[in-house]
Amino acid sequence: MAEDSSGTKTPTPGFVLPGLRCGVEMALVGTIVLLIGLPTEEPLRLGIVFLAALLAMTVVLFWAVGRHMRRWIRYAQGKPTRTTPFD
Repeated sequence: MAEDSSGTKTPTPGFVLPGLRCGVEMALVGTIVLLIGLPTEEPLRLGIVFLAALLAMTVVLFWAVGRHMRRWIRYAQGKPTRTTPFD
């Protein structure tokens, strides 16, 4: 049986652009949380603000990793890897 060499194979999802996008999203989320909560002088509130920024950045990281894993799974199944802007 001959292989299909028509060039219709779906491209592999990259790592650089999704990694850069995730880094920018994490930096934006952390910066927004810190800018909203940093005008405080109490150590307890300052700790809560830093913890909230760290938690928000972790949520964005795992959301981006999950999105990228779904793209690799779709690639392994032979389906298109770009479905929607929010996927």
